[in-house]
Amino acid sequence: MARHGENIRKRKDGRWEARCICGYHENGKAKYKYIYRKTYAEAKAAKNQLISQQLTNESCDEKNIYVKADFNVLLTDWMNSIRMNVKESTYSRYTVIIDRHIRPELGNIPVSDLTSEVIGQFTVKMLVQGNLKKSGGLSPKTVSGFISVIRLALNYGVKKGYECSDHLVIQNPRQNVPKIQILTWEEQKKLESTLFEDDTNISLGIMTSLYLGLRIGEICALRWEDFDIENGILYVQKSIQRIPDLSYDPAAGNRGQKKTKIIIDAPKTSCSARKIPIPSFLIPFFKKYQADGGSFILTGSPDYMEPRRYYRKYKNVMKKCGLEHFNYHALRHTFATRCVENNFDIKSLSEILGHANVSTTLQKYVHPSISLKRQHMDRLENISICGQNCGHIS
Repeated sequence: MARHGENIRKRKDGRWEARCICGYHENGKAKYKYIYRKTYAEAKAAKNQLISQQLTNESCDEKNIYVKADFNVLLTDWMNSIRMNVKESTYSRYTVIIDRHIRPELGNIPVSDLTSEVIGQFTVKMLVQGNLKKSGGLSPKTVSGFISVIRLALNYGVKKGYECSDHLVIQNPRQNVPKIQILTWEEQKKLESTLFEDDTNISLGIMTSLYLGLRIGEICALRWEDFDIENGILYVQKSIQRIPDLSYDPAAGNRGQKKTKIIIDAPKTSCSARKIPIPSFLIPFFKKYQADGGSFILTGSPDYMEPRRYYRKYKNVMKKCGLEHFNYHALRHTFATRCVENNFDIKSLSEILGHANVSTTLQKYVHPSISLKRQHMDRLENISICGQNCGHIS
């Protein structure tokens, strides 16, 4: 079973063979070194270690390594350089993108041959037939993520001396602005009535997102020790997500090891770690469910509930009140919109939502309703001669 784009394959004798470039002949043809290990993970790790040693060894021919390297070498070098500086979830996501999509298509191409046209062809292929689970392509948003990784790696390559062009024009695929889901006042009232009737920890989680704007991963990671009930403050400090387990060995078979794992880490960005004032009307609601500090609010125990399971329970609640078409993020959108409708200070709202700047709040999350837009438009009557006299027109 070959790992396309990685030059790693399983031999008939059961061992895994990894191949990497260790130099070039005078005619420009690559010299290869072969590594043999018992497992795929060990072979890949040994290969990456060898490449890293080649790149840092003073005695190696930097001209061969940097100038004539293929994209696989640059990708490995870049990933090694960022490993200690990015979150585990980010590194895992980059690894999956590179191993599943970028290496198979672009990995064996010399860095000097990576032109705007080549990357453009890769983009089109991903949009048309890049889906590995079923026929068809991937969304423009997903492919834009691939392009961002390629751009980061090439920028690193330019700084390190690889033969990368620093004049490449790399276009992201055009994306349609997704329609934001927002509950109307009537739908929100219907949801709240159902939550009070159900009276469960799941209802508590949904109500917290609806009135404090938390993301689903933040809700799942929330413990009672994060609440300062007496002073009415909620501290958002963690988030739960499921990520690919990079230690997974595909040759191990069914030995209990899973391809993914749950991590509890700092939230999405540094700005996402925040403290939120709790509205006074919610204090009795929280006191009703309050448990030991180490307990998660969704379970009332030291055991967490992962986002996938919580989302299924959320959908059951929404189905019960006829609102099953709303995704979980609609609660956050609804919270932001209600705040704007009630004349919230945008800077304060931005910090409550955990955004890096106010423009993100305005552009991405805050979408006033048509009724609010109408109220603003009707204010033009005060400055309009037509508006001031229209009542006199018979």
